[in-house]
Amino acid sequence: MTLGQNIQALRHAAGLSQEGLGEKLGVSRQAISKWEADGAVPEVDKLIALSRLFGVNLHDLLQVEETGCEVPKDRAEQGDRVEQAEQPPEEGVENPPENEAPPRRNGRWRTALCVLLAAVVCVQGAALFRLNEKLEEQEDALSGQEAKIQQLEEQIDDLTGQLSSLGSHINRLEQADSSQNEQTEAELDPALPLVSHVDFTIETTEYGTRALKLNLVPAQSAEGMWVRFHITCPGGAARSHPASQLADSSVYTLSMICTDEELADGFTVSAVFLDGTDRQYTQALVKISDITEDNWNAETLWDQ
Repeated sequence: MTLGQNIQALRHAAGLSQEGLGEKLGVSRQAISKWEADGAVPEVDKLIALSRLFGVNLHDLLQVEETGCEVPKDRAEQGDRVEQAEQPPEEGVENPPENEAPPRRNGRWRTALCVLLAAVVCVQGAALFRLNEKLEEQEDALSGQEAKIQQLEEQIDDLTGQLSSLGSHINRLEQADSSQNEQTEAELDPALPLVSHVDFTIETTEYGTRALKLNLVPAQSAEGMWVRFHITCPGGAARSHPASQLADSSVYTLSMICTDEELADGFTVSAVFLDGTDRQYTQALVKISDITEDNWNAETLWDQ
């Protein structure tokens, strides 16, 4: 069967007229008539529509069988067969119809099938290309998110370390404060340690000067006790500053602007403790030297 015969047979099986089939495909009845008479080959999109309409695959729709049956004489390309039909019978036996060249219309459906397959390959290739691009974009986005997560984890680790250090410092202050609350005597005991904890830093103020900030936690407490800080330079210059006590705490603080001599030669910080009996006890705390913009050397002078 030819392609046109296949279309005609499938149309009859579906109970459609040529006009009805043309309406479903969006073509004229004359176009359907040409297809069924093998006078024209449907376009690729019409072949696909025919296969869907009749419920057959393209291979079955396009499959044709070569036969030796007589074909219409109005086809110009069949002139050779007409001449062979007029030859004597013995010549017809020597050249049976099956040896004849296949009709040209058989090449048409092969061309249409090749065009259809090429279109399918192009569509699938484009789809695969777009899919590959989307996968690459998602991979880049995922890599960026992983880098951000790693950065956040590092920041969390740093904060955890800082909180741990701060917690340890608070615990020491609370322990010192608790031990001092237990002491209610009016006099300090010089045989016992006077200092529990000292920390300090040298900062640059908004005016460009350098300032010493120091915190002191006494190891003892007594009624009426107060503290002064003495600053002594190697050249003999000295000055004294009263300490400030933090509210509801046993921590004594010092905040002072350093002189040029102190910054150049270094200095020693001592604490003078006065109890309720006006007795005073001096304890050297720290010796600071080699002061630069962002560093210094410190020697601890009290027994830790």
